[in-house]
Amino acid sequence: MGKVNRKNQTLRTKFISSFYLVLFKSIIATITIWLLLFVCMNLLFSTNKLKPANYYEQQLPAIENYIDDVGTSLLSISSQKQLESVIPIEGIDYQVIDLNGVPVYGTYRTKSVGNAEELKRNITAGVTKKDGGFVKYYPVKDELGTVQGAVSLKYDLSLITSNPDNKWVIIFFGIMLLFVVAPFVFFYLFSYFAGKRLSQEFERPFNEIIESTKKIKEQDLDFTLPTISYSVELEQLTQAFEEMRSALRDSLNRQLQLEQERKDMMAAISHDLRNPLTIIQGHAEGLLESGEKQKERLDSYLQTIIRNTNYASHLIADLNEMALVEKPTFTLNPKQTQITQFVQRKSQEYQNLCAEKCIDFQYRMIDEDEKCLRMIDQDRISQVLDNIMTNSIRYTPNHGKIEWITALETDGRVSFEIFDSGPGFSTERKQNVFNKYYQEKSKEPEESGLSGLGLYIAKEIVKKHGGDITVNNREIGGAYVKVRICEL
Repeated sequence: MGKVNRKNQTLRTKFISSFYLVLFKSIIATITIWLLLFVCMNLLFSTNKLKPANYYEQQLPAIENYIDDVGTSLLSISSQKQLESVIPIEGIDYQVIDLNGVPVYGTYRTKSVGNAEELKRNITAGVTKKDGGFVKYYPVKDELGTVQGAVSLKYDLSLITSNPDNKWVIIFFGIMLLFVVAPFVFFYLFSYFAGKRLSQEFERPFNEIIESTKKIKEQDLDFTLPTISYSVELEQLTQAFEEMRSALRDSLNRQLQLEQERKDMMAAISHDLRNPLTIIQGHAEGLLESGEKQKERLDSYLQTIIRNTNYASHLIADLNEMALVEKPTFTLNPKQTQITQFVQRKSQEYQNLCAEKCIDFQYRMIDEDEKCLRMIDQDRISQVLDNIMTNSIRYTPNHGKIEWITALETDGRVSFEIFDSGPGFSTERKQNVFNKYYQEKSKEPEESGLSGLGLYIAKEIVKKHGGDITVNNREIGGAYVKVRICEL
């Protein structure tokens, strides 16, 4: 069986598995400790070698009886061996003291009392606690019952002092006894380390998200959240957050772009409308002031007013058309179109327009087929060709030449190529010709493509047809525009 992959687990799975792992480890460790403790206890008590903590205290009555039996003879150092045969000196320290508190002999020589009065007080006090142990002063009396001295007995109440031979076993036993609370200790320890591990796993992604929210608050969206694979939820959370950040950045950039476009539009509209409205106003005021005095100027003034009114109307129409094609709901209306007939009809229109400037207009079809049908929106394609051809006619000088070539491609596409003998595209105009409101600064409005929206609208319509539109300059001079559209 393969190793369990802790990555890409759900948070619920992680918490449940961590809890059961902590519980399992705690139970195993506790059972082990208890078994070891049980074995040690059984070993000690089964051999009857373990003495109780008050073992030496239990020996005091026998020692005291011996002191009473022997009496004042204990005050002679010759009685030391006999006394030590009664006192278990491995666990009880003793000292024989005369009536003045002077030590006669014993296991320690330090003077424990200062005088007879202090000795009497200690005898009367009975058992006292001193230096971490217990001390009892038992009187030594003569035959008349008069106190002639005392024996101090010093002992401890602990298993270690009661069982010096089993000292390390008792210490170990005591340590093991402390682990009766092992379940709580182990559960706490394992829970602590499991929680710390989970905390370390979660800390980084949450800190990343917190820092990201601060950046988003400051509109700093140029960052990327790292991929998190600690758990399914965290990975999904960071992915969702990253998608939100990306969407917010796109939205903010789009908002800034729209704001800039709005400013450009207002500037372009105010610029483009200012000239015709000023001209219309000036000529209208001139007519009002001249009255019947200058009737010969009436036709000229009216023609100027009509021309500038048409210009303003055209600008407004272009703005409406731009707003229409930019709507998400904008759709094409494709119909089966006989391409050859469509090109012939449009060629006749352009022939008539070119005749006004004595421009030589020619068109031809490549792979002409009268039965060739394509599913296109012919009204919108007519609009595209009209915008391109109008520009070509505007920039082509009198007695110049315009050529239109249409090709039916094998993949179902249709291409339109328009060549003219005009000045061609300047470097600046070539780069910006499809931008909204673009007009060459050196040109007058009547010569610069009016609103600057014609080719932008044409590009958007061609994109809806799944095609593209490009401009270039011919090597022999003049402009070159190519449109390719796909069948819908």
